[in-house]
Amino acid sequence: MFVSKYLVLITIAVSHFCCNGQQFLQRTRFRRLNKPSGFKLKQRLQEKLNQYKQRTMQTICYDIVGCFELPHKRSPLQKVPENPDVLGTKFYLFKRSTNLSHPEILNYDDEGKSLANSSFNYTLPMKMIIHGYMGKWNDIGNLIGANTYLKIYDCNVILMDWSLGARGPQYAMAAANTEVVGRQLGILLLKMIENGLKPENIHLLGFSLGAHVAGSSSEVLKKKGHLIERITGLDAASPLFRTNHLKEKHKKLDREDARLVDVIHTDASPTVTDGFGLWEPIGHVDFFPNGGQEQPGCTDTKQSVVVTHFDKTLSREVACSHIRAWRLFQETLLNKAAGGQNRCDFTAFSCPGGLKSFERGFCFPDLPKPNTSLALDSSYRNDIGRFGEDVKGEGVMFFATRATPPYCGTQIQASIHISPKTGVIKGIILLNLQYPHHSVSFHINCDADDLILTGTVMSGLAVSDYGTLNDNVKNITATLNFVDLDLEEENNNTYIPTIYIDKVVIRDMYGNRWQFCQKDTVLKDTTGLNHNFSITLTKNGCL
Repeated sequence: MFVSKYLVLITIAVSHFCCNGQQFLQRTRFRRLNKPSGFKLKQRLQEKLNQYKQRTMQTICYDIVGCFELPHKRSPLQKVPENPDVLGTKFYLFKRSTNLSHPEILNYDDEGKSLANSSFNYTLPMKMIIHGYMGKWNDIGNLIGANTYLKIYDCNVILMDWSLGARGPQYAMAAANTEVVGRQLGILLLKMIENGLKPENIHLLGFSLGAHVAGSSSEVLKKKGHLIERITGLDAASPLFRTNHLKEKHKKLDREDARLVDVIHTDASPTVTDGFGLWEPIGHVDFFPNGGQEQPGCTDTKQSVVVTHFDKTLSREVACSHIRAWRLFQETLLNKAAGGQNRCDFTAFSCPGGLKSFERGFCFPDLPKPNTSLALDSSYRNDIGRFGEDVKGEGVMFFATRATPPYCGTQIQASIHISPKTGVIKGIILLNLQYPHHSVSFHINCDADDLILTGTVMSGLAVSDYGTLNDNVKNITATLNFVDLDLEEENNNTYIPTIYIDKVVIRDMYGNRWQFCQKDTVLKDTTGLNHNFSITLTKNGCL
């Protein structure tokens, strides 16, 4: 019985196939001929994934600015962006005809009415300064920046006010608000472009969290096919923006947000718990002054992210290196406004060996004399750049600064040639240069991983007062001290190592050299002793 039923089923199936086999083969052939390409298949999969995310991901929506993804409940450091009605974001417009104490107020949510009633000039460039965490639109630095821009250009200058969104003490909330505030800015920029402002005339400058506000605003414009000319990121904030796991790419600044994204890193750190600024390069050109970590003249607290952002305290002393980013840029504006060809520029340079080579003073360029046709000419060489308003550069670049204003000066390199008579040691050479009415100091380090070996050249970088170390200086007096780290660690005073110096060379970027040459000159560790070893370096000596 069972077998007969089974045979009947087989007979029906075979009969069905025979009757419809030709149609089946045709359908199969058609499917193969119309099989989606790899790109279309990937596109379909992405659409399915997006539909799945929309079904599973919760969002919060606000009028005008749209919807935002809600963070996972188990993500305590990520917050829901606040209601735009609570934030009260405004934009203050300054023109040359404007009294600085009475700027015009622009709103993003009035369908362009305040913009239409303002004196905004769509034929002129527009500069916008965006403050950071716990900042205000009318901080003195922002007002100086606005006033200086108006001295340099006939332009529109806008100071963005998102102080309620950036208020403390909860940094995580301010970080979440950058996305909603960025959309508010994007909506205003889009209205400006629709009214005739060219995207190539837009330059946004964002400090700290303000850099990510600028990055988020670009998403609104890119969806409409617009890419603005330039975004300058002034030590773009690192906490909660460090990886794409915490903040997706479209919620923070990156090189796709403008035709030119130039970034300065002044308080970066490879350690998650330290450094307010991003460690990773994110722009078309990324400047790392003094290596991009603690800046000279600052005594930043180690593990500063822990003791400030999450302990709800912040001071200018703790954030000294972070704030330096804006002060360095501001100095380039002031120098440009002062005019004159003989102004100081932050000349930057590439370093093939990376940060370690820069810190050891091994990277230092040879440039043509200033004000020549080849100086800083991008067609001449691309390893030289310039930080600031008149930015030039590509990739990761370095430069050194002074510890106090003015931060810009003449960058110089010291090279100390060690004699083969010297044994293996490690330590620091303290080199102080004295020339008429000025001095400059080097700390030339050699740590445990970088021992001084026989025949080694030790180098370091420093910055002299601008224009003081020039062709007119024929002689430089130098004092040297050697501090032996092994001796200090071992607390052993029975042995004082000796190093022998063959040559000391000081040079600037423009081919000027001062040299001391005397083989096997003895330099002993003078720790605890009250005398310095002195030499005289002569212009173009030892040839």
